[in-house]
Amino acid sequence: MGMSNEEEFFAKMHPQIAQVIGTAVMQLLVEKQNISKEGIIETIQVLWQEDQVDLAVELALDVLALRKE
Repeated sequence: MGMSNEEEFFAKMHPQIAQVIGTAVMQLLVEKQNISKEGIIETIQVLWQEDQVDLAVELALDVLALRKE
């Protein structure tokens, strides 16, 4: 089966999403913080203030906020 539009779109955004998450993880490592989903989410929110939030940042936060089923 082919990918849905949503999956295709997500696959295209993958590098940008990974970059956002990676940047937050690097920041936590530099600050010698523990790496946790919560910490990454908070760091992303600090690094990208609301006026700078783009689609990649929003999607990264969505990915991180997903609860394990």
